[in-house]
Amino acid sequence: MTNARANARKADTTGKTQQEVLEALADKLSRGEIKLREVESFVGGSSNAAAAVRRMYLEDKAGVETVHIGRHTIDLDAAHGARTVHEIGAVQTIVNLAGEIMVNGEYANRVFPVLIAKEEGMLTEGLCRGTGVLNAAGGVTTVVIKDGMARDILVSTSGVTESKRLMDWIKGCGNEFLKAEFNRNVGNHGEFIEISVDAVGKDVHIRFVGTTGAANGMNKVTIASSRTVSTMIAHLEKELDMKVCLVSESGNTCTDKKPAHINNIRGRGVSVLAEATIPRQIVAQKFNGLTPEDIVDLNTRKNFVGSAMAGSMGYNAHIANILAGIYTATGQDLAHIVSGSQGITFMQVDRNGDLYVTLRMPSIEVATYGGATKNETQREVLQLMGLYGEGDNEGRTRLALAEVIAAACLAGELNLIAVQAEKKLALSHSSLKRG
Repeated sequence: MTNARANARKADTTGKTQQEVLEALADKLSRGEIKLREVESFVGGSSNAAAAVRRMYLEDKAGVETVHIGRHTIDLDAAHGARTVHEIGAVQTIVNLAGEIMVNGEYANRVFPVLIAKEEGMLTEGLCRGTGVLNAAGGVTTVVIKDGMARDILVSTSGVTESKRLMDWIKGCGNEFLKAEFNRNVGNHGEFIEISVDAVGKDVHIRFVGTTGAANGMNKVTIASSRTVSTMIAHLEKELDMKVCLVSESGNTCTDKKPAHINNIRGRGVSVLAEATIPRQIVAQKFNGLTPEDIVDLNTRKNFVGSAMAGSMGYNAHIANILAGIYTATGQDLAHIVSGSQGITFMQVDRNGDLYVTLRMPSIEVATYGGATKNETQREVLQLMGLYGEGDNEGRTRLALAEVIAAACLAGELNLIAVQAEKKLALSHSSLKRG
């Protein structure tokens, strides 16, 4: 008997019949008599029970006993649907307190814990050192320079003349029409920001940008944009005798979950600037006698020259590391690390001889409510930060989270550049057991 079958029998409170039902369903899955998506319909719609069936099926097929996947506190019934389907259980990852950081921001203005779910001991230690240095210098100042989720709807015309005609209409009198339609479709927690348009031959890319409250808003903006364009197509044909066809609800100038210069230039999600000035004596004290000049020199040669030689779209040391940890802990879409990591870390010696450090992060695509932020564990992490966004219609918690993320990333950048300037990168990793 596999572990999933044994656990199901042990946990059964309705008797042998219920256990036999689960085992029989697992056997039917093995024989291909039912599909993965159909299991819930045989167990009263319970995804918790269906997950046990799917575990039994996988255990029997692989000859492996699962001990931990089925032991969790996440309610699969509550998660099932838009957030997740075909559940078998949940995986666990360790959450670390990687220091606390003072953020002097527009939306985040206090000390926040830096909570990361990433099993890399020196990353946690490094963030602790980085946050400590920045706190000693008065914290990190952050500002939000842009906010808006983008979606490109791709349409097609009869040729370049009609493409230009459509573009002129969108840029002119059609702009107000599209704005009104977008706002009508996006719901109470979103609002139209802007629209841009470009074309290649018959193809016209219409890039909508809107606010999304506390949600990441990617799906919300997609729905609003798609419905807006459908209404636009009918309007153009009736009023202007212009025939336009929908090609795709995503034309890739958004750009979503791919490295793209457009996200660096225009931003997607929240665009944040973070900065701090660290007195020369604190640099020497905290970084083993280093000077601001030492750190600035390495940052220039590594993050700018080295990145340029590599053709990188991100001029930074490792902000993806911090994003991965915070995104996992707080229930973000991990694929957004791709665009989020396209930041620029800049350092210089100021006129007083102190170290000025700043980080530009143009695409922090996060949520404080909705999606995986509702999972019990991720919700608790956001609650520990005081940033769970339930009831936050304006999205202030989401903007605050973006500022905290930028501040934490700046701490990680400062520490890693200092470690490498000290020539201690290999030593720091070897000082902890790796396995």
